[in-house]
Amino acid sequence: MSYVSRFGVLMYNFIKINANIYCQILGELGMFYLIMKALSRVILMLTGGVKACGMERLPREGPLIIVSNHQSLLDPVVLLACIPRKITFMAASYLFKIPVVAQVLRLAGAVPVHSEKGDVRSFRKALGILEQGGVIALFPEGGVSPDGNLRPFMPGWAYLATKSGAQVLPVVVRGTRRVLPVGSFLLRPGKIRINVGQPLGFPRKGKIRREYLEYLNRELEQEMLKLFNAGF
Repeated sequence: MSYVSRFGVLMYNFIKINANIYCQILGELGMFYLIMKALSRVILMLTGGVKACGMERLPREGPLIIVSNHQSLLDPVVLLACIPRKITFMAASYLFKIPVVAQVLRLAGAVPVHSEKGDVRSFRKALGILEQGGVIALFPEGGVSPDGNLRPFMPGWAYLATKSGAQVLPVVVRGTRRVLPVGSFLLRPGKIRINVGQPLGFPRKGKIRREYLEYLNRELEQEMLKLFNAGF
């Protein structure tokens, strides 16, 4: 192994071992989110920029659930760069098992979801954030779309909306699939577009039937399909 390779391994292990310390320091200072937001904007500017439509529809205060399609691993970066409010993402739990990536997610305050149907602890944490007037973002397709088209939604967002009374903001991101294709980690030049829909409100309920969640899911799918097919 060359000296350069050995140095790289040593640096990786150093970061891995001390990541928890960095998490605590940066988390307490609230710096990491601002750093990631600035870095996201630089990355998108270098790859071709983002054209945003409907940003005036974004509620500036109050609890909010952002629901987005998922065409690429770059989608959260786009939301982070374009949405002016602080976002807490809900992310698949397996990502929290990857060294360094796990620490980045924790620094960003992401909430792990431990199954396709979610779990009680994760949803309680998300509801707590919404009760404090925060913003939760999730991708109800459950993963990156293999062909770029919308896939059936999972109803977790609907549960959060009806339990919290938070507004739901449908968002469609296009172009990220070309900039960062599925299975690739190499960024390519390309124009990205984000289309923000009208905020949706649903009555707060204590007892929720699955049939009602499925009904809301179908309603949102129709709204998202309109945004997906709309011109920018």
